[in-house]
Order: sequence, then structure tokens, then C-alpha cells
Amino acid sequence: MDNTTPSVIFRHQSDSNVGIQTVRYGRNAIGYIEQGTKLIHLADKYVTVQAGELFHLNRGTHYVENSPQDASHPFRQTLFFYTPADLRNSFTPQENITAVNRLCALCRNRTEVYTYPAWPVIEDFFRSVHRFVAAQVHLSNPELGHLKLCELVQLLMTRPGCCICRPVCASFSDGPHTLPEVVRENVLSGAGLQELAALCGMSLSMFKNEFRRHFHTSPHRWLNEQRLAHARLQLITSPRSVAEIARECRFNNPSHFIKLFRERFGATPSAYRRNYDKK
Repeated sequence: MDNTTPSVIFRHQSDSNVGIQTVRYGRNAIGYIEQGTKLIHLADKYVTVQAGELFHLNRGTHYVENSPQDASHPFRQTLFFYTPADLRNSFTPQENITAVNRLCALCRNRTEVYTYPAWPVIEDFFRSVHRFVAAQVHLSNPELGHLKLCELVQLLMTRPGCCICRPVCASFSDGPHTLPEVVRENVLSGAGLQELAALCGMSLSMFKNEFRRHFHTSPHRWLNEQRLAHARLQLITSPRSVAEIARECRFNNPSHFIKLFRERFGATPSAYRRNYDKK
């Protein structure tokens, strides 16, 4: 699935679990699960989002698995897509700073996916959104969709401890992002260590020291692990060749990629894909 629709609001329903899918978002997304369960597969783990929970995903490629509640109750979710520019002029800098500093206990160590249980006001809001989408008024007047988006963000900001505010407001804040956020967003970007250090507002030596403090390993080793894990997910969710996947995951030498992959997962990329397809 590629998010190319200009619409701010997107409602999705699925009657069956089709396994892990690759989705590419050109914008950030705030989501709400109405029915069923969503698994968001990360490089080395996955996050479960249950019915009645909110989640946030940054723009980019994600690996998700949507499961219906049962045969009579399909999976349903509503997504609000936005860019930093969509919100930058709608909220004050002080609101941004306050919200960026929020983290609930569950998300304190996360930098990729944030989740938070909905509360009655948010549940009522999404019920109104369902009627709004059914009437399709946001398609003829995009500004109404933007107003709904701002209403949602305002509701999130009024909830003490709602960590969904952190990535939303950090995305359009002018302040520097944290080191874990920067490196996770740039795993597949090809940015070098000097560039990553600059994005964090650090010298290279300070960046390396802080990196080891956060991840307990070297940048080179950690980036290789993350890229291999992304390659594994690409192998089982796309028909692209091993060479194409290696290039996307920043391994310029296919032979070296195959060697590292076999050391990490116990099989060559082609064999790993064949074994997965047989399951």
C-alpha cells in the first residue's frame, strides 16, 4: 500500500489477515484502531496495537499485519495523514515544547512507534469522524479535513501524559530531535556518521559516545543489524530481487550482503525467502 491520496483522512477495513504487508507513507500518520489488532513490525521486534488504541507512524516504509477480531468483525482503522507544514501555523511554539516533552511509561524507550489508549472524548471524536468520512465532505472541501486534524491534535494536547503528542509536535518543531530519533529515521537514508552527528547538533566524537550510551554498541554494528533486519522483512513482503533489496538497505556489495545475512539469520537471502514461503 502506498499512501498517495491527497486526503487527510483515510478509513480502512480488512476482512482477513493477509500476513505482513509493506506500506509506504509519504506523510506522518496518527491512527486509531476501531476493531481488530495491528502488529507493526520493526527491525528487531514488533509493537501490538489493540482495538481502542491510538498510534503514530512517521512517514516512510513500514511493515504491518492487520488482524480482524473474528470472522464477523473485520479489522477497521482510521488514519489522519499530515506533514509538519500542515500543523506548523496552527499551534504555538510553547504548545510544541510542552507536548514534545511528554512520554508515557509504555513509550519511554520508544522512538519509532508510539501508542496510547483512547479515552471517551477521543472515542466520541472518531465516531464523529466516521460519519464525516461516510458523508465524503472532506473530499469536496479539503479544508474541513484539515480542521478535523487540528481538532484531533488539540484533543491529544489536552490529555496529560499522552505521548502521541511527542512525535506529532516534534515533527514540526524547530528544535533538534533526539539522537535515537535521528538515527532510526535515517537507517536507510545513506547518511554518514558526520551527517547524523550534525543532525543531532553534536561533534562526531560526542555523537559516537552518546550513540554507545543509548544503544550499547557502535554505530557501524547497530546500523548493519538494523539494515539486515529491514532486508529480512523486505524479502518476505516483496517480490524484488536480492540485489535490489541489498541496494535499498545500503549494502553496495551483494556478496558481502549475502555473507552478513547468512551469519545473522542462518541462511542466504534466497534460501530464507524460500523457507518462509513454504510456511
